[in-house]
Amino acid sequence: MALPASTEFTRIENWLTLLITTYKQTPSYGLAQTICYYLNKLLNHDDFNYCKSKRCDYLSMQRYWRWQSQKR
Repeated sequence: MALPASTEFTRIENWLTLLITTYKQTPSYGLAQTICYYLNKLLNHDDFNYCKSKRCDYLSMQRYWRWQSQKR
């Protein structure tokens, strides 16, 4: 049984959802960098070890957004 995520972890996930939605509407280099920053923050969070079901998704997202943040 998985432990529930902390409030901070959930807040970062919700913030990422908002940032990605904004990026879909108005893509920009700076926004891609911000998304990459918060993904890194999420992946380094203590609660990340407890969300094994989302691990592959977040690692794939990290690769994609790292690539997007390097495009110019």
